[in-house]
Amino acid sequence: MRTALTLAIAALIAIPFASQAQQETPLSCVKDVTFSPAFLAKFPRAGAACNEVTSVHGQKWVRFNAEVKNVESNHITVDFTDKYKNPVSTMVFSFDPLATLTTRDGNQIAAGKAEKGEQIVVWMPEDRLGFYADPSAIKSEHFALVSESTPTER
Repeated sequence: MRTALTLAIAALIAIPFASQAQQETPLSCVKDVTFSPAFLAKFPRAGAACNEVTSVHGQKWVRFNAEVKNVESNHITVDFTDKYKNPVSTMVFSFDPLATLTTRDGNQIAAGKAEKGEQIVVWMPEDRLGFYADPSAIKSEHFALVSESTPTER
C-alpha cells in the first residue's frame, strides 16, 4: 500500500514537469522564423546562418554564430557560420568604444579586445534589423554594418 501511494504521488508530481517539457519544444530556424523580404534581399544567406531560435517575451530571436577574422582600429570582420561551422557570410562592422561582444561561452568582451578566432554569438529579433549581444536587448547602438560578402567573394 505504501509503495502504491509513493508511486501515485511521484506520478502526480511528474505530470506538470512532463507537460512543461512538451510545451517548450525548440523552435526551428526553418519552420518558425520568417525573415522580411527586405532583410533577405540584403542578407540572402541568413537562413543558412541561423543556429537557434528562441522566444523572449513573445518575440522570436535568431542566434547567429560567428568567428572573428580581424580587428583593426574600430572595425571588426567576422565570418557568420552555419551549424556545421562552415562560413556563410563575411561582414565588416564599425564599432564605437563602448561596443561589447558575447562569446560562445557567454562572456562579454570589448569589441576592440576581440582576437582572431574568437567565437561569438549574435542575436537578431525576427521583426527588425539589428544585431544584438543577447536576446531581449532593446536597441543596438554600438555597431554599424560596413560591408557584407559570401565566402566565395573574398
